[in-house]
Amino acid sequence: MTDKADNSSAAPGLRISDLSRLTGIPVSTLRFWCDQNLLVPHVTPTGHRMFEERHVQEVQAIQRLRKVQGLSIAAVKSTMANIGPPSTIASSQASPANGEGTVGHKLRQFRLNARLTLRELSDATGLSPSVLASIERTSLGVGIAEAKALAKYFGVTLTELMTPESGQTVGEIVTYSQGGPMQPTLGSGLRIEQLATGRGMMDCQRWYIEPGIGSHGAYEHDGEEFIYVLLGRFQIAIEDRDMLTLNQGESIYFRSNLRHSWQNPGQTTAVVLWVNTPPTF
Repeated sequence: MTDKADNSSAAPGLRISDLSRLTGIPVSTLRFWCDQNLLVPHVTPTGHRMFEERHVQEVQAIQRLRKVQGLSIAAVKSTMANIGPPSTIASSQASPANGEGTVGHKLRQFRLNARLTLRELSDATGLSPSVLASIERTSLGVGIAEAKALAKYFGVTLTELMTPESGQTVGEIVTYSQGGPMQPTLGSGLRIEQLATGRGMMDCQRWYIEPGIGSHGAYEHDGEEFIYVLLGRFQIAIEDRDMLTLNQGESIYFRSNLRHSWQNPGQTTAVVLWVNTPPTF
């Protein structure tokens, strides 16, 4: 059985190199887990292992059982069989299949329209060609800071990059109790619900941030921001200052052109109301 090399024009799905980058687990370890049937990938007719986004959660669960609880391979296999594969709302709502309208598909179209190779885009943004190829193919595995760099290079906001095409909003926007549309995110552990956006004035979102998930770097853009913590805990650092911890019911306002980074330091999902004005995120 073989593992296909990165190729941005190949069929969508996660290769073992993608899974390694998304989880931080070496390819050799992932191959061993596959050989032990801890991970069960799809196998193509030509014998290549292919994975889905749900395998990211499975790898994370196996790693927790191995490192945190110190279980043997046999014990992990037994535990996984009893609890079943992990599932999240994020993985059920997002697919690595990169059809029209996905983040990866849009980035690939932007690059091709600009007549850029992956190497040229890499030189311009600082992201490696293999990472860019994987993002185009799977829409996964890039932090907010890196995604902002790509959006800025192509002259769009991150919201525009992640949101399906729509026309100018006219009149009121009402979001009922069932919630707004969920944006296709770039990785696991972060879901962004679009509540409302007005091209000239405001961008309103509800963010669901899993424990340990953060921005993976600082970024800035024009405008002003307001964040209100609805549930859990949220940490944010402005201009490399110490992380400020916000608990449920607390909020922060700041200028968006100050470099900022953030994370969920808690043990439960953090839910925050995030408002940008004008919509430059």
